[in-house]
Amino acid sequence: MFKKVLVPTDFSSYAHKMQECLADMPGIEEVVLLNVVDGGNPMNLEKKGWSYDSLIDEADTRLAEQADHLSRLGEKGLFVRPLLRIIVEPMSGADGVDMKRLLPKSGLDLIEGGSVGEAIIKTAAEEKASLICMGAQGRGLVEGMLLGSVSTEVLRKGQTDLLIIRHKILESSKDGEHELFCRDIFSKVMLTTDFSAAAEQAISLAREMVGVREILLVHVIAKETDFDEAAKRLNLLREELAGQGKKITVHVLMGAPAEEILNLAKSQDVSLIMMGSVGKSWSRQIRVGSTTFDVARQALSPVMVVRPKKS
Repeated sequence: MFKKVLVPTDFSSYAHKMQECLADMPGIEEVVLLNVVDGGNPMNLEKKGWSYDSLIDEADTRLAEQADHLSRLGEKGLFVRPLLRIIVEPMSGADGVDMKRLLPKSGLDLIEGGSVGEAIIKTAAEEKASLICMGAQGRGLVEGMLLGSVSTEVLRKGQTDLLIIRHKILESSKDGEHELFCRDIFSKVMLTTDFSAAAEQAISLAREMVGVREILLVHVIAKETDFDEAAKRLNLLREELAGQGKKITVHVLMGAPAEEILNLAKSQDVSLIMMGSVGKSWSRQIRVGSTTFDVARQALSPVMVVRPKKS
């Protein structure tokens, strides 16, 4: 299913806990643990005394520590390859600071300009990763924001299947400790479809998934007269996906698609929402549709966004 998974990390406690979700995912053969150092950001450099070496050395050490932790997860452990990439800008530095440009050398993987999100997308393509797995939040979490800026950029612009892991904050915790939200992530899957060719990609992936015990097939209609046709098509799909010991239920909802999907996911306490990245009205310039974006941004459970495959 997902043999090679790219896992970006910013070394936050949130990213650290998110990685524990990978231990329950079957079929993973390699994890590429990625940290992107933004060496073109004066704020990052100022914190390290305007030293590239200090910034990179700390990232390298923490990446190795996190890779070691990740490799020990699960019964058999995971094969983890740490990857450190550094964004450099032609004019890195700040007024009054005499800095020499970071030059290419052995062991340094430099990227010329761009954002952290763009570096993640580029790395996924170069590594031929089948999945990007990342947290919904990051270091710059703002209260009330359910999707961080880097995750949002990867969601909007990426071409690789994306699993967004979300944790809930323990209400009783004073130090912001995270409770693992995605334990047994494939146990109860909500699979949404608008019957488009793009949605078929998510359905095809669901057929291959191992460990799924329950599937909720969901379609949202705009008017009541569409109910019978939608139910008929979902029931045909239910027969295709049926397997030994697998429970499949059909849900035809009416209203605003994102709102209805989110409400059902919450009431049914699903372990994962799966959906295609684009719908019927998509164009090649659009990487993610509005419904998928709204669900990924607001969902309280993990969301897997399945991209259209190149023909």
